[in-house]
Amino acid sequence: MRADHQDEHIRILIADDDEHILQAYREAFADTESTQAIRALDALAAELFEPSDVSDDEPHFDVVACSQGNDAIDLARQAANDGNPFDVIILDVRMPPGIDGVEAGSQIRELDPDVEIIFVTGFSDMSLEELRRRVPPPLKLHYFNKPLSFSQLARDVASMVREH
Repeated sequence: MRADHQDEHIRILIADDDEHILQAYREAFADTESTQAIRALDALAAELFEPSDVSDDEPHFDVVACSQGNDAIDLARQAANDGNPFDVIILDVRMPPGIDGVEAGSQIRELDPDVEIIFVTGFSDMSLEELRRRVPPPLKLHYFNKPLSFSQLARDVASMVREH
């Protein structure tokens, strides 16, 4: 069972073998002065132009990052065992030299059938249909191609969690 998201703390596990990409994720999900300023501008724009969409509760992301699929599985297992599972897990499809993100996602799904899993890849050799077959259910599976907007991904993650 997921935590109540009234407090808007969203737990995210990210696995990517590229340290530069992990840093980009950390920055996108960080609660820094620059992200606070962007959120304030977004809130002002929403108030001026879309009053019905104004939200006073901006999400705060608790991010755990690792560079290999096996580490992601271990972290997801530990979080589930501690009764504090991740809300979203973002996996790079390819993470040499270990198991790929798809296998990691499949094993994580067995541990936690309710987690939202996002696959991110710079390659198109794995179809969305294949991902859905290997890591069901499709409603809790998402797929993005690199390059991507990390700040947009952060907004998408907040929306995903709020909807469920």
